[in-house]
Amino acid sequence: MKRVDSVISLIYSMSKAEKKAFSVQMLKDKEEKDYLVIYDIITKSKQLDSKNVKGEFHKRRPGGSFEVSIQYLYERLTDSLLTLRKKKDIYYDLLNNLCKARMLYERSLFEECFEILSDTIEQATYYENNEVLTIALKLELEYLLRLNFPNLAESELYHKHFMQNEALKKTRKIVEQSSLHNLLKYRLSHIGSIRTSKQKQDMNDLMVNELSIAASSGIEGNFELMRNHRLFQANYLMGAGEYKAALNSYKELSRLFEQNRQFWSNPPIYYLSVLEGVLGSLRVCGQYDEIPYFLDKLKKLISDASSFEFQVNAICLLFQYELFPYLDNGDFLDCTKLMAYYQKSLYDKEAWLSPVRKSELLLYTALVHIGNQNYKAAKKYISNAIIDHNIKYQPLMRTIRLVRLIVYYEMHEYEFVYHESRSINRSLSSPKEHTFKTEHIILWFLNQQHLPVLRKDREAFWEKLLPEVQALYDDKYENQLLHLCDLTAWIEAKILKENLSDVLKRHMHMKELLQK
Repeated sequence: MKRVDSVISLIYSMSKAEKKAFSVQMLKDKEEKDYLVIYDIITKSKQLDSKNVKGEFHKRRPGGSFEVSIQYLYERLTDSLLTLRKKKDIYYDLLNNLCKARMLYERSLFEECFEILSDTIEQATYYENNEVLTIALKLELEYLLRLNFPNLAESELYHKHFMQNEALKKTRKIVEQSSLHNLLKYRLSHIGSIRTSKQKQDMNDLMVNELSIAASSGIEGNFELMRNHRLFQANYLMGAGEYKAALNSYKELSRLFEQNRQFWSNPPIYYLSVLEGVLGSLRVCGQYDEIPYFLDKLKKLISDASSFEFQVNAICLLFQYELFPYLDNGDFLDCTKLMAYYQKSLYDKEAWLSPVRKSELLLYTALVHIGNQNYKAAKKYISNAIIDHNIKYQPLMRTIRLVRLIVYYEMHEYEFVYHESRSINRSLSSPKEHTFKTEHIILWFLNQQHLPVLRKDREAFWEKLLPEVQALYDDKYENQLLHLCDLTAWIEAKILKENLSDVLKRHMHMKELLQK
């Protein structure tokens, strides 16, 4: 990213309070300097790119150096934002204390240096920040060594070494645990949920290793080890299709976070992932009545957020789980109203979304337009999702490609459907790909050239297909795709010539009866 693009992104991400604080600092400059001209151009323009900024700058400052000014503005902005983090981010404060201690030692202010290090060690221990604790202890021991251990008993020296070794042990356990969790998340993101016995065995190997680490680490009483352990369990259970067990794990995780707010990161990305896990499990289990309770927690998280990017991604998650009860029940008009409500706070800021979150937003928006039979709008959104190369090889892209085929089918562009179906079939036939039966059924239906005309013949056609479709719902692995979006409902609606909304309502009613 060019420096000017970085500055534009940085300014757009700043809150009103941050911009105000920066403006107060700028007032110290009595004359309008070149870097302030660039800041003024960016803040007063809603849509611009680096060329426009540079062009406008040279109009106002014909003899000014744009590259020097943009670099200086970048440095002033980052310095200002870092200053504002003081007393708001414990990690920043602890690292800042380490820098202060080094500076004081270099100026022979030894007593003040050791006071800061002692306070940093105490806080790092309280917040279980083993990395900072290790560095602080290392600095303290190094400085004590240089001064020949003044006023230090041997037992105190032993204790400091003991603390250092314990911090290193915990850090190593956390790194081992995190590596297994990263592997699990990587496989679930890039390969998809468990569908074969081989995949299950690979995942089980990770589970056994993680349990071994948890058992040997004494995780009780250590927030990060406990958090990583339960996150691993919950993600594993979701990937294995054990949704009720996953829901219980996520609820335990939520309680753990609520009881240990002092350990939340800033922004609280881990707690956001926990809330997403709880909400996803509730949706899969059909417990929609519990969703509002956790959405309230998510709203509180959004209102307290200091990071603009985090806030936008959290708003997208909030939107999705306010949308799903309507979408799953086929209430497409309510979905449309909700989309309009989130236009300013979400859709206008979609550039700040992560690639996966943005693709999910485009996918579900396209599904709503399909339900409203607005296929032109659906084509626009699903086409935008297709061009994102960041998710090209992720399982979500396969669902997006299927939905795009459905849109083109509805628009009677059968030639495109035929050729794209062949392309998808080739990728699904690859030995590296583990496919869902649902995908094959949808592709098969999309290429049926002659559907029965008479109502009774259509009903007979559906009755013949129904056992195969029903088997998908009974398969916990196939359910992983159906819970993302129920594409078989669209097939049923097309065969029986019914409204998709009515079919989804019927499916929802059947699920409610099965749960009772």
